[in-house]
Amino acid sequence: MPMAKVDGVTLYYEETGAGTPLVFVHEFAGDSRSWLAQVRFLARRYRCIAFNARGYPPSDVPEDPAAYSQPRAVDDIRGVLDHLGIARAHVCGLSMGGYATLIFGLTYPERALSLTV
Repeated sequence: MPMAKVDGVTLYYEETGAGTPLVFVHEFAGDSRSWLAQVRFLARRYRCIAFNARGYPPSDVPEDPAAYSQPRAVDDIRGVLDHLGIARAHVCGLSMGGYATLIFGLTYPERALSLTV
C-alpha cells in the first residue's frame, strides 16, 4: 500500500497514469475513491494522484485534535508532492478538498500548474 509520511502522519495515496501530475483532494464525506471515474479517464493523459486526507483510513487517524486544520491539509498536499518528487502539479479539489486546493495555490503558487475547485 503506497504511503507518504507528512508531519508525522502517514497518508495513503494511489497513483495511476503518466504525464503531467494531477493531484485530487477529496471532500469531507469521501476519500480518494471519490475520484475513481475522473482518474480512470484522465490517467490516459496525466499522472493522477489521489490521496486520503489525515483522518480517513487507511491514512492515519490522529487522536489529537490539533493534528487537524486547514493549514495542515494544505501542507499534506505539499507533502504528498514532495514524497513523490513532484515539483509542480495541477491540483483539483472538491468541497473540503477544494478549500485546501485554493489555499495550496495561494500558499505555494510555484507548485501549482493550475487549480480546479
